[in-house]
Amino acid sequence: MQQRPFDRPYKPNGDYYTGGTDELLLHNAVQILSEEVSYTDNYRFIGSFWAEAQIVKGLKIRASYNNDSAYTYDYVYYNQNHPYAADNGRILDRNRFVMTNTADLYANYDRKIGEDFELGAMVGHSFLKTKSRTSYIDAQNYPSPAFDVASVAANIVGASAGLSEYAIESYFARVSFAYKDRYVLNATIRTDGSSRFAPDCRWGWFPSVSVGWNVSNESFWNAEKTDLKIRASYGRTGNQDGISNYGWQALISGGANYGGQSGIAISSSGNDRLTWETADQYNAGFDLSFLGGKINMIADVYLKNTNNLLYSKPVHATTGETSILSNIGSMRNKGIEFTINTHFNLGKVQWNSSLNIARNVNKLTALLEDDMLSIGSNRALKIGRTVGSWYIFRKDGIYQYDGEVPQTLYDKGVRAGDVKYWDRNGDGNITDDDRIVTGNPNPKFSGGWNNSFKYKGLELSVFFTYSYGNDVFASWMGHASKPGYTRALLKEFADNRWTGPGTTNEYPRAVYSYSGWNAKNSTGLLKDGSFIRLRSMTLGYTFPQRMISKIHLKGLRLYLQGDNLFLCSRYPGWDPETSVNLDPRFYGEDNDGVPQPRIFKLGVNITF
Repeated sequence: MQQRPFDRPYKPNGDYYTGGTDELLLHNAVQILSEEVSYTDNYRFIGSFWAEAQIVKGLKIRASYNNDSAYTYDYVYYNQNHPYAADNGRILDRNRFVMTNTADLYANYDRKIGEDFELGAMVGHSFLKTKSRTSYIDAQNYPSPAFDVASVAANIVGASAGLSEYAIESYFARVSFAYKDRYVLNATIRTDGSSRFAPDCRWGWFPSVSVGWNVSNESFWNAEKTDLKIRASYGRTGNQDGISNYGWQALISGGANYGGQSGIAISSSGNDRLTWETADQYNAGFDLSFLGGKINMIADVYLKNTNNLLYSKPVHATTGETSILSNIGSMRNKGIEFTINTHFNLGKVQWNSSLNIARNVNKLTALLEDDMLSIGSNRALKIGRTVGSWYIFRKDGIYQYDGEVPQTLYDKGVRAGDVKYWDRNGDGNITDDDRIVTGNPNPKFSGGWNNSFKYKGLELSVFFTYSYGNDVFASWMGHASKPGYTRALLKEFADNRWTGPGTTNEYPRAVYSYSGWNAKNSTGLLKDGSFIRLRSMTLGYTFPQRMISKIHLKGLRLYLQGDNLFLCSRYPGWDPETSVNLDPRFYGEDNDGVPQPRIFKLGVNITF
């Protein structure tokens, strides 16, 4: 998509056009695919062994051991005609082995006391350990394409190996109490110790409690065919994912070159105060049913406070490092979720429907040392703003006359027809100090709507999803919106480009020499990501038993299913749900991501 429309893979004499040159700006995709051999082998073993014993009535003890072992081999061969071959062919050889062992031991006790009380209890212990080994070889310069192993190469350009271990130990307990199926109480407590944290900060405590009240079982409840349940809960959870197994430790690495002699060097100073990221969540909700279950409503509200956020905080390079793993701050999520389910008969047609809507508001509430932290190339963490907000320039239109351009910018080549950015600090120049924190990758609300209709053996299911109010940063448009640049250009920007004062205040002029100015990360690339999508539609027919019994079948169903059949959106790219990174800090950016496919399936279910 980024190549120019007139670019071709082959020259008239059959040779490849070479990427990264004046004849072809980007690498030749046909050449890349045609001149390489690549494959991945995966082998995996998953095993579970367990034993259970009933000690007395209601008391059971269970012990289990689980193993998950995976081996992966990646092989890539670039022949001498490949743009990444470097020198007479290249092989990239990678091996990975990961083994996880888990041992669990717990006891369950359930007892009914009299006619009205039910008691349940559980206590247990769990231990998990993961060990991984990796190796990598980059071998180049082969005497002939006939050789395809690393040992034949003249140059071993890169070689590395790694060993990593991680373990977590847990103790937990739960008690539950119910009275006449009206009042329910559950309470749990667990403590987890992770090797990823220093010994003094290794253990975290995570309690929870929930209560429920079945109001419709009370004597005063006289609403016929109507049920009401009310619930509330509090719980604390811990997170230690996404960080290094040795993030808290001061580390040294081998392989450093000291005048041709092997040596070691400091690679991390560590952080012995690193600890669990914790989240305290409060929930309240109700379940309400009308007409004997034909209409059901489910509503929940929640408040979630997350503290000790884990993040690799940037530090000055003069320390010998560029970042240090730290607990940097806190954030808050609050929201509401509502679902309504219906079950009706429209004559001989059975109609079931489920509609849900959810809203979540996210805000950073505290940061270590400062109120803002720049991350990545265009993001920032800022107190009071959503995690994942953009840190970009504000586009204020197009300069219509050279006289509008500040002298400092004019001296750099900015002219009439170029993009005008907001000079936030008023110094007559545009620098990183002029960037603003703006945008929200999270929708104002989102949800889905599923409907199914059944008439005798014929069934139709239709499922829609929707999202409203989220921003998508269309970074792919940066280059595709520059008339005069040497890559593919959007027709919209070519046809409507600035050609003189008053022609447009949106589309820049056609220019090559200083075109990068018009493609800065700015609000001009923030687009509305709202959409309605027909996620799936299924039409099926189940043959009646009297027909299939003649051919000795118990069940026969034919169906036709389509996925991603329809998309309604004002987003200018091909898919507003395309994101290059699912990390909440970097979510919502479309950089030529692969759109969701449209899939059609024809199937049959046969039961003998």
